[in-house]
Amino acid sequence: MNFHLVPRPLLYVEAVAKHGSVQAASRALGIAASAIDRHIKSLEEANRAPLFERLPRGMRPTAAGEAMVVMARRWRSDAERLETDLQELRGQERGSVRIAAMDCLANGVLEELHSWLLDEHPHIRLNVDIVAPIDAARALDEGTVEVAMAFNMPRLRHQHVVWNQKLRFGCIVAPGHPLAREPEITLAKASGHALVSQSAILPTRQYLDNRHAWFFVENAPVLASNSLQLLKCALRQGGLAMITSELDVLPELQRGELLLLPLKDKGLVAPSISVVIDSRRPLSRAARLVSEFLVSRTTERLAEARGEPVTPKES
Repeated sequence: MNFHLVPRPLLYVEAVAKHGSVQAASRALGIAASAIDRHIKSLEEANRAPLFERLPRGMRPTAAGEAMVVMARRWRSDAERLETDLQELRGQERGSVRIAAMDCLANGVLEELHSWLLDEHPHIRLNVDIVAPIDAARALDEGTVEVAMAFNMPRLRHQHVVWNQKLRFGCIVAPGHPLAREPEITLAKASGHALVSQSAILPTRQYLDNRHAWFFVENAPVLASNSLQLLKCALRQGGLAMITSELDVLPELQRGELLLLPLKDKGLVAPSISVVIDSRRPLSRAARLVSEFLVSRTTERLAEARGEPVTPKES
């Protein structure tokens, strides 16, 4: 993206918000601190509102400043889309695609997406923001990403759901775990075993806390983390169990490193996974390729993990 396509004052506000001070933004951008400070003060005078709180140890955006940062990010995304569109008009398969997704996809379909782009579309650049579902929905609405893929996406007015799939909830264990031979179990039976769990800030844990609070009260997890990779490492060591959806452990299920025991509790609502775009903004060809790959490859991987027939699709 050409530097001049995004107004300099917006770039300066974004940089100060990111780095915490005018001096730090100056070092990051290679622009004189006086120039950055002058542009920010001009914006504040024009808008009759402070954009930053001046604190003893730096600067923090006000509500007006946060709105300006969102505008800067949207402008940047629009500039990247314009660059991609112009390249496509010239017959070049180039461009940049920014997506929002969850951590559970990082060592699965996102890794496959990256490899596929390198092999089949090497001139398409991929930017991935790992965020919670609510933040993915917000980024899509603000226009800072083109495609979002997340659990139980909050429904906003201009969303268009490209694909949605119900997932299985289960108890995840290693093949040598005492529960491994059970065809299906209940939460009550799982609670008698040592557990690991996602942190309370993550959607799956929040759902369990809200609907089945007794589960963790009666058997506190020996390990809780917002790092899914750490939790899966602990599970692979054996002797531990975790309640989550199949998508969180899809690569490990396919490799036979972990097993999913379906839960038969009544009232247990499994999450759904969606690929979503914004209906107000046309997708570039590059973004369309990415969204189609996410849908087809995730559908295939889920079918394989469930032992269902896989319908071959061209990527």
